[in-house]
Parts: sequence; structure tokens; C-alpha cells
Amino acid sequence: MTQRQRLAAEHQILQNEGFTQFGVYHYATYDSYNASGTATTSSGRNYQLFCIIPPGYPTERPSLYITDPKPLLNYHGAAISGLGVSHAMHTLEPHSAGWVQICHWRSARWHAGIVLQKVFLKAMLWLEAYEQHLATGRDLADFVGTMQEAA
Repeated sequence: MTQRQRLAAEHQILQNEGFTQFGVYHYATYDSYNASGTATTSSGRNYQLFCIIPPGYPTERPSLYITDPKPLLNYHGAAISGLGVSHAMHTLEPHSAGWVQICHWRSARWHAGIVLQKVFLKAMLWLEAYEQHLATGRDLADFVGTMQEAA
């Protein structure tokens, strides 16, 4: 029940903070949740984002995938999902369906105070950096910094 209330609040935060293209959805048959929507970059390109909300949310970090376009290609025309975990491209292990997983937060730095709106905000930044990668061939890491570990 606590998770349901939290996710209802998360949906409202998305709507209230101007992220109306995203929503939180409940699937009663499986009693599971996800968040998804279409991100539009400054160049006008659309990307489908799909966030799998784990049963342990909000203390467990959700996974965020780009489901369309598929395959998501790099500057050289290769599928980014083939890279797996890549610091240069800020990606984690891809989904079994071939979706690219965005590294939006380090697991060790994730905490229950982080809301889905921040996850989608980081996805928007990732997508803008991705488009710079397509234009220049430079790694995403050149455009998006990595979270520093606490000393």
C-alpha cells in the first residue's frame, strides 16, 4: 500500500513538474508498475522510454530503457545494446529485448528520496548527449559527467 501511494504521488510530480509526456502505470493482473512515455529532444526526434519499477522501489533503483528506436545505433551504425555496460556511452546491461539501458544513477548512490522525475530528467540529458554523439562521433562521457563517489 505504501508503494502504491508513493507511485501515485510520483505520477503527480511528473504532471506538476511539466513532465506530462511521462506517466506511472499499474498493471493489476501482475500487481506491477512501470513508468513510460515519449521524450522529444531539442532536435525534434522522439524516443520511447520505459522504466521498470522494481518491487523494492523506492529504496531499489529502477531500470530505464530506450525501447524505440530499436536498435538504437551509435555514430558508426552499430547497435549500442551490443556494448553492454559502457562507461563511454553511460549504458548498463541491455534488456533481453535488445533495449539500451541508460545509466541514470549509480546503485550505491540511489536512495528513496530520488523521484522518477529526476530519472526522466537524466534520461533527457542522456538523449541530448546521444544526439551530440551522433553528430560528432564523440563518446557520451564527453558530454555527460559521471557521478563522483563519496570520499
